[in-house]
Amino acid sequence: MALRNDEVLNRPVAKRGDAAALSDVALHPSVESAVEAVREFLGMDIAYATEFVGGVQQFRVLRGDGESFGMSEGMSVPLEHTYCQRVLDGRLPSLMPDVRGDERSASMRATEAADIGAFATVPITLSDGRLYGTLCAGSHTAAPSLDLRDLQFLNVFARIIADQIERAQQDEQLRALALEASASSALLTALAARDGYSGEHSHAVLELAVRVAEHMGLGEADVQQVRQAALLHDIGKIAIPDAILNKPGALTDDEWVVMRSHPVLGEQIALATSGLESLAPVIRAEHERWDGAGYPDGLAGEQIPLASRITLVCDAYNAITSDRPYRAALSDDVARARIAENAGTQFCPTSARALLELLGER
Repeated sequence: MALRNDEVLNRPVAKRGDAAALSDVALHPSVESAVEAVREFLGMDIAYATEFVGGVQQFRVLRGDGESFGMSEGMSVPLEHTYCQRVLDGRLPSLMPDVRGDERSASMRATEAADIGAFATVPITLSDGRLYGTLCAGSHTAAPSLDLRDLQFLNVFARIIADQIERAQQDEQLRALALEASASSALLTALAARDGYSGEHSHAVLELAVRVAEHMGLGEADVQQVRQAALLHDIGKIAIPDAILNKPGALTDDEWVVMRSHPVLGEQIALATSGLESLAPVIRAEHERWDGAGYPDGLAGEQIPLASRITLVCDAYNAITSDRPYRAALSDDVARARIAENAGTQFCPTSARALLELLGER
């Protein structure tokens, strides 16, 4: 059973380290302070926290004499050559007081290359169960005094490090969301100034699309993508000439070619706007049809991003029930009938059904 943080911080300090580093973790928790505390408390030459990315182990934070081990922050090594992978696979123990005395580790390339005498590693696991990487400590000489208590200590500090990593990720997500919101607001203001209908229409589609996404039971990240996609789905119309955008009659074939370029123009605007790059493919695909007869790429079915599918059906409903330069608004009943009639051809059937259910409840 792993020790509580307060039990580790208050337990008698072994001769190998002192309490200064532990106090620093308690007062100023961070990945860096936790790694340094591990190195000092275990009396090891090096300690580091890694992240696993695509079959590679990346050294995120390293404290101690990394140069003598041939290690440095930022470097990467294939996981297959590491002790960590073999520990996770069950081929090596987490605690190795004498690396050279165990034939399983003595013959490994890392043992000779880094001149490792003692090693300990535990996984860094995030709260949702995902394996982030490992917390490790090593020494050039054997460390026969390493025991189960040290392994428990490592596990507690791996949890502290996981907490700090998740906090940093959440902060980054909040910053990204704030940047997206700022960029979206600026673009939508420009669109509203260019075409009052499109600005109001985008807000109406956003409100409906978010409700549909929530009705479908999507997670917060997916709902957020729907929110942004619905808000900016018409942003490419900024570049469409007024004569086409506000034409009171039917468009000619050539004019339709220009009008149908707006998803691609919207994609280009998103790619050129810091914070909105991830929305580019969703904006580009907003006029794709479930049966593959849409534009600009003829995507079909689940090739089309879900946020684009939800936005399309909500876009269509709002357009049908709104006054346009070329016709008056149609009734809610007509709009529902058209959505139902085109579910499975123009519209994603799941998204259309969710919209109709939501409208029925309303």
